[in-house]
Amino acid sequence: MERERAVLLELVEEAFPELDILVSLDRWMAHDFTAPIVFVSAQGVMEKEHTPDCYQVVADAGLSLHYPQADGAYQPISAEPLRQLLRSRGYSFRSRSGDTFIEIDSSTLRIWTDRRDRTDITFRFSYYADVPKIAVPKINYFDIQKN
Repeated sequence: MERERAVLLELVEEAFPELDILVSLDRWMAHDFTAPIVFVSAQGVMEKEHTPDCYQVVADAGLSLHYPQADGAYQPISAEPLRQLLRSRGYSFRSRSGDTFIEIDSSTLRIWTDRRDRTDITFRFSYYADVPKIAVPKINYFDIQKN
């Protein structure tokens, strides 16, 4: 779960560099934040073997862009920077460290602007992860006997 959240944080930072990011579900549910802010969540859907050395992880992402208030009215934040970033990258994104490359299913990208205080964005993405290898002691000495 941390790997998915980390790459989503980088994606949001690139799309909305001026906004703060919230990842704590408890704080979000308690409305313990100051807008403008982006709430980021990720939920693993499934893992399946791809090859003997790696497996594919499928996850759902949820972003909420909370609008700031000015003079008692909410000032909407456009989701267009994220949409343009994803289009320009072919609905894929590589983390800065380069260890995770996500592929976003463009058919699952949904943007809801029906609430007056926020925009909700959801999509499904997948990535490949290596199967952890077990450390095996190496044999450095061979005793060869001749018969």
